[in-house]
Amino acid sequence: MRHFVFSLVISICGTSAAFSDEIVLGADPWCPYNCDPGSDRPGYMVEIAREALEPYGHTVRYVTVSWARGLKQAEVGELNGVIGAIPEEAPSFVFGPPIGTYEDIVVFRRGEARDISELSSFEGLRVGAINGYEYFGPVNDYIEANRNDRSLIQYASGNNALATNLRKLVAGRLDVVAEVRAVLDYNVVQLGLSDAIEVVGTTDSDDVFIAFSPALESSQTYARQLSEGVARLKENGRYDEIFRRYGLNPAST
Repeated sequence: MRHFVFSLVISICGTSAAFSDEIVLGADPWCPYNCDPGSDRPGYMVEIAREALEPYGHTVRYVTVSWARGLKQAEVGELNGVIGAIPEEAPSFVFGPPIGTYEDIVVFRRGEARDISELSSFEGLRVGAINGYEYFGPVNDYIEANRNDRSLIQYASGNNALATNLRKLVAGRLDVVAEVRAVLDYNVVQLGLSDAIEVVGTTDSDDVFIAFSPALESSQTYARQLSEGVARLKENGRYDEIFRRYGLNPAST
């Protein structure tokens, strides 16, 4: 997902990620899953990770990095892991428990929505995607079929990739943007674009995870401790409280 912090991440975790109890997790801003690291609402997955792992003596540090870069850094152990992953995009990683879900959606300018159940529905459309993201269904088939045609598939990256795509959509430079419903809903409110867009849902949904580096021996321990910690938070009610801080229902997120 994101990227001016590459040198910062290397200095933070290149020398210490495998040997200390500071767990460094990276991702591009994907609110409400993970947001601004310096905010009192850094994202519900960040808060859950911290409260689940700190009783084991760990400190969780969340840093922003492009998603594609974050996956590469975690794969070789420069990050302890990434936030908001799915098994299909990081098959070699060590996964903790699911922490919420996502639903794929596509976004049109208001009044221009159409059925998206078939690949042919996208024919000729300019699609805004985010570099390194995994997509599903007909929109993924269309992206893959036209991946090298920049007139049809336009990739955004960095910390404001979704905002970039949405602004291009509203300006008429894109015809459709692919995203996850919870992230789209959160960002549309922040950008004041609710009246300018129309959302079409898909049948694709799945769990989201914190995925730990396959290169670090500590990952198996962290994944196990995260599972135990999440179970504890669910039992004492804190898990639901964190979700509600972001206006979310854990049963449907």
